[in-house]
Amino acid sequence: MSRKTQAIWRKQLNAEFNLIPFYVAILAICAIALSSFVIQDFSGSLTGSGDEEQWEYAGFYVFKNLRFTPFPQLDLVNNQVFYPYGTNSIFQPWSLERDFFYGAFSSLFGIRGWLQSYYLATVLATALGTFAFLLRDYGIIRAGGASLLVSFFNFYAIHKYPAHLSYAVLHWTVLSLVADFLMVKRVAFKQKLSLRFILLRVLLLILSISQELGYIAGFALMSFTVSILYVFVILLYQQLRSKANLKKIIQTLTQEYKSEFLTHLKTCLLLVSCCLIAAYFYIPLVFQIVREAKGFNFLSVRDFYWTNLYRLFIPYFPDLNPGLSFEKILGDEPEGFGAGSPGWFLLIIGTIGLWQSRKKILIFAPLITIFLLCLFYFPATFPTLKIFPWFAFNRVPGRVTVLYPVILTLFSLELNFNYIDHWKRKFAVASLVGLACVEIHTAYSLKLNEYQPYLFDTNFFSYMNIVKNQPGEAVLDWPFCIAGGNGKGVSDGMCPYYQLINSTHALRRFHRKKVVGQYFGRLHFSQIQPQLKAGWQNLFFSNGSESFSATQQARCFNDDEWSFFTDFYLKNDFAGINLYTSLLPETCVEEFHTRFGSPIAQTTIPSGVRLEFIAKPPKLRTEVNLDLGKKLRFRLPPSLQGFSYEIKIFEPPISLRAGEKASNLPIVVKNTGDIAWLATGNNPTQISYRWIVKDKGVETFSGENAVFLAENVAPQGAIALNLSIRAPMQAGNYTLQLRIVQGKQGRSESKIVKPIAIPVKIIS
Repeated sequence: MSRKTQAIWRKQLNAEFNLIPFYVAILAICAIALSSFVIQDFSGSLTGSGDEEQWEYAGFYVFKNLRFTPFPQLDLVNNQVFYPYGTNSIFQPWSLERDFFYGAFSSLFGIRGWLQSYYLATVLATALGTFAFLLRDYGIIRAGGASLLVSFFNFYAIHKYPAHLSYAVLHWTVLSLVADFLMVKRVAFKQKLSLRFILLRVLLLILSISQELGYIAGFALMSFTVSILYVFVILLYQQLRSKANLKKIIQTLTQEYKSEFLTHLKTCLLLVSCCLIAAYFYIPLVFQIVREAKGFNFLSVRDFYWTNLYRLFIPYFPDLNPGLSFEKILGDEPEGFGAGSPGWFLLIIGTIGLWQSRKKILIFAPLITIFLLCLFYFPATFPTLKIFPWFAFNRVPGRVTVLYPVILTLFSLELNFNYIDHWKRKFAVASLVGLACVEIHTAYSLKLNEYQPYLFDTNFFSYMNIVKNQPGEAVLDWPFCIAGGNGKGVSDGMCPYYQLINSTHALRRFHRKKVVGQYFGRLHFSQIQPQLKAGWQNLFFSNGSESFSATQQARCFNDDEWSFFTDFYLKNDFAGINLYTSLLPETCVEEFHTRFGSPIAQTTIPSGVRLEFIAKPPKLRTEVNLDLGKKLRFRLPPSLQGFSYEIKIFEPPISLRAGEKASNLPIVVKNTGDIAWLATGNNPTQISYRWIVKDKGVETFSGENAVFLAENVAPQGAIALNLSIRAPMQAGNYTLQLRIVQGKQGRSESKIVKPIAIPVKIIS
């Protein structure tokens, strides 16, 4: 920057200096609003009945398993989860800065609201960092306005707190986009990039990988890659056009940067030191995580959700907002509130600003490229983002929405209403301000109605301390949950009560014991082979065939099952049993008390499930044999081995009247297993049906009726019969589910063979 330009800039800045207190006041108001409407509680642990449990646990795991040899490394392969078999814990929701922050503070000062404070700090860092970056080029008013928009107007990211905290924290990514925009702008206008700016950009690049790796860090890397390639093209064009001596240019730049380094020695040394420190802590761990993750060969990754690009035009109005159901109109399946929708205010000012600056459109080319790649991204049919290798497993397209407010805000920096007359300008500004107020009020009010912090049971922490102080390295959660975000584990029958206990492994951060289960973002089939070989999938008898409908074990163990469970408990080094009594029949709870002792503590977990702890008596601890404990196997009785079937239904009902009985429904059932089906005896074969209704995404079943076979069916044999069913008493859209069960207890083998499902409309 020339002295003349510096003088002009200082003069403009001094003229706007009186606005600084006004900006600080607005920033404070926004921070208070975020604290009051979104965070709400800073006093205790960040917890809840869903993914809220993951974030503190990740920090607990990192701090417990971090080693320096001499570079940071994580102990990933151990039996702290999936006890006693162990597994690789690579598929945690890593966000290293957040994990270091929580791990350090909770270790030093105990469990408090560290992540709530961290989240607020990242939003403020986004605002203040953006303001500092844009101040020189755009002055206090535009820099201040932009800083507020990219931080407090990112409604999609705000609504991600706390359930998807990883996608609500994006300060380094936002600052990376802003820095890349300024880098492109200065190169395009043939302005010098200072050494301090380059060092700061390098620091942001390193810091960005400390955020959530799958999406947020990837967005920062995408911005850097697109921008640096564009800068290279501009420089190459300028070089070819000027025909200047490249060697001389490099020598001149080297001399200028050397001079700047010496002139601003402290600043440059500070930036270099920060780069080296951040690189030391983050780069080795990121390389380790990437290397370990690549060691698992996922042949296919399920593509969840789809966000229609027309959601870009949905505003945040009280009775018309992205929280309403537009799936039937748009034919998509977005993930979470606000997916694809930045709001009308940002869309309008971004569009007008881009149009007004069309003569210098070149400086926005990388941002336009990124915006289009995100807008048209659909993993299954148009995977635009997967040209970048770090998005190879990106499966939720709507998460690109976190970038829209940043890009649109940068588009709007050149916005100018001075070309229209005074009253029209006042009207335009007033309209935009009114629109902004309506949208921010709507978004924050909806968040307040959507989220309420969880208040722990009064005896929760005393319960966890009791478990923590018991001898024994692990605790046996029963029932437990082994599941992955890709459906593995659940589909194998290892977590039938997913909605209620998928996060119970995260209680480790309180009781510090090893646990039998775990939820991972992605689960490889090899990770659960020890549990499947041990036969654990055969000890779940849920009252619903789907993980979202099951609420309780349908029965307790028989003698063989009790024998296996007891041996497993005795041979492994358990401190006791965490018994989830809400998931067990009352008689089964009593049987646990009879066999293993009375509970010494009781509490309730965030999902509302009652929990009691049965300590392992000292006399039973003498039977611990870890080698034998891992080798135990539970085998199904011969009568239930090799059980599989096929059901074909002819003329399935499309609609029925409520309460109507439909007789003579023709079906053919084939025995595709290798054992005969018996019509009588200890394990008679039955055809069972149930009605399942979806209510707000949660499946519940209505009734179940079983019909015994009239005759035996040999292996590979089939039987044709007419089934009678009765429709539910209430109207709605139902699923009629047919399956085969065996035994007088109605034991279902649905985890081996999926039941047939038929959509039926019940009318009144």
